[in-house]
Amino acid sequence: MLREECGYKGHLPYWNWAHYAHDPTSGPLLDGSDTSLSGDGSYLPGRNYSCIGSTTEGCQVRLYPGSGGGCVTSGPFKDWTINMGPRGSLMNEYLKPNPQADGMGYNPRCLRRDINRVAANATNDFEVSSLIKGNKDIANFQDDCQGRFEQGLMGVHAAGHYQIGGDAGSDIYNSPADPTFFLHHGMIDRVWWTWQNFDIESRQYAIAGQTLLGGGGRNGTLDDIISLGDYVGAPNITVREAMNTLDGPFCYIYA
Repeated sequence: MLREECGYKGHLPYWNWAHYAHDPTSGPLLDGSDTSLSGDGSYLPGRNYSCIGSTTEGCQVRLYPGSGGGCVTSGPFKDWTINMGPRGSLMNEYLKPNPQADGMGYNPRCLRRDINRVAANATNDFEVSSLIKGNKDIANFQDDCQGRFEQGLMGVHAAGHYQIGGDAGSDIYNSPADPTFFLHHGMIDRVWWTWQNFDIESRQYAIAGQTLLGGGGRNGTLDDIISLGDYVGAPNITVREAMNTLDGPFCYIYA
C-alpha cells in the first residue's frame, strides 16, 4: 500500500523474531553474511549471569551469557563504531566508561553482540500469539509485551533486545546504536497492529500508562505530543496521529 497508493519508494522492514527463535544466527538477518546486519560477537568466556529487571523480591529473570560478548566479527557492521554510552549495558564491566555521567560523551568503540538463544526463545510463535490473543486491553498487552520481570517473564520487547545483547544491544539508553534496533521495533509495531485489528473499533485508539519511563507523571493522553527534537528533522505529531497506520502521516499495513 505504501508503494501502490502513497508513492513511497523505500522499504519498511521488520524482524519476525519467531522465524528463527530456535537459532537467530541461522536466519538471514544475523548470519554474518554480506547482506545481513552482521552476526555474533567473538566469544568472551568467564562471564556470570545478569539479573534482568531486579525487584525487591530478588532476581526473577536470570539471563546467562550467550555465544558472543566481544566485537562483531563478520558482515557489514564488523567495523562499525558506536560513540555514545555505555550507560545501562549488561557489558558495562568490560567497557570503557563514558567520560560524561549522562553517557552522552564521545566514547568510540566496537559494536559488541552476545546472541542469546534463551532470550530468543521468549520470542517464539507461542509467545507472540499468546501476547496478541491473551490480552483484551491495552494495559495488559503493554505489560506483557514489555515483560513482567517480577513474575519471571521477559516479554517479547525485552527478549528482542537481550537476544542481541552486547553493547549497545543490551543498553536501554543506547540500543539504537545497534542497527537491529530498528527492525526489532518494526516487529513490535507489527505485533501491536495485529492486536489492534482483532477488535479495531475498541483498540484503535486504546491508550494506557503514564508519561515517565518506569512509572510516574500523569496519565498519558491521545493529545500528548511525540517529539524527536531537532535530531532527525521529523515533525511533531500527537499520540492520536500515531495510532492508525492508515491515517495521519502514515499509509501502510503489514504482511
